[in-house]
Amino acid sequence: MRIPILGLVVSCLYVASSLAQTSSAAGSNTQAINAQNANNVCRIYFSKPKPGADQQYEAGRKKHMQFHRAQKDTWTWNTFAVETGDNAGMYVTSSCGHSWKDFDEWETRMGKADTADGAINLTPYVQSGRNSFYVYRADMSLAPANQPPAPLTAVTVFVLRPGAGPDFVAAIKKSNDALSKQADWPKTSGWLQLINGGEGPTFVLLSARKNWADFAPLPKSLTDVLTEAYGKESADQIQKTVRDATEHQYTEAASYRADLSYVPGK
Repeated sequence: MRIPILGLVVSCLYVASSLAQTSSAAGSNTQAINAQNANNVCRIYFSKPKPGADQQYEAGRKKHMQFHRAQKDTWTWNTFAVETGDNAGMYVTSSCGHSWKDFDEWETRMGKADTADGAINLTPYVQSGRNSFYVYRADMSLAPANQPPAPLTAVTVFVLRPGAGPDFVAAIKKSNDALSKQADWPKTSGWLQLINGGEGPTFVLLSARKNWADFAPLPKSLTDVLTEAYGKESADQIQKTVRDATEHQYTEAASYRADLSYVPGK
C-alpha cells in the first residue's frame, strides 16, 4: 500500500501536542478526547499518476488489492478519486478505525510484502505520492466514525494559523450543537485532524453526498441555523472565530472507487 513520499502531504498537525492543544477550549479534558478517538486513527495515501498513466495505475491498484486479498489482510482499504480542484486526478486510499498500536502489528504482518508488491504494481505509474496519519474526531463530528463510504464526498480542508486550534475546535463544536438539533439538517459530516505528515495545524471536513444533485444548497444556511440557535451577535462571533483561525482553505470532491478498494471477505 505504500508509495514513495515525493511531496508534502495536503495537510498536517503537530504530533505530540495536537490533541491536547485542540481539546483544551472545547469543554473536555485531553484524556477524554483521546479515549473517545483511541480507535479512530487513519492511514491515508495520496497518489498522482504519471501523465497518461491513469489506466496503468488503476490496473496496478487492482492487482495490489488482489495482493491484500491473497494475504487475507484484515484491514479495509478504501480508494477515492479526486474529481475537482487542484488535486483532480489524484487517488486517495485510506484505512481507518485503528489504534496506534495496530500499525505496529500490521507492519510486522504485512509491511515488507506490501512494500514489495507496491513497488511492482504501483510505483512505476506514480508521478508523486504522500501519506499521512489522521484521527477522525468523533467529538467534533455529526456522523459516527467508520461509516460506509458514500458515492461522493465534499471535502473542505482548513489550514489553521499556529495556535488557533483550540478556538477553532470550540467554534465547530458550538456549531454542531446547533446543527444536531435541526431535524432536516443531514448528520453526514465528519472531521479529520491531521496528526503527522505535512503542513499544519490542519482539519478536514468530510460531507457525504449521494450524487451531484446532493450538492445543492439546503433550505437553511449555517448562518441561518446559528442565528436561530444563538442570536445574530453570537452567530457572527462563532463564524468570525473560524475565519480568524483559518490561514487558508480549499474544497474538492471525491468519488468512491469500489473497484479500486479492498474489503475483507468480499
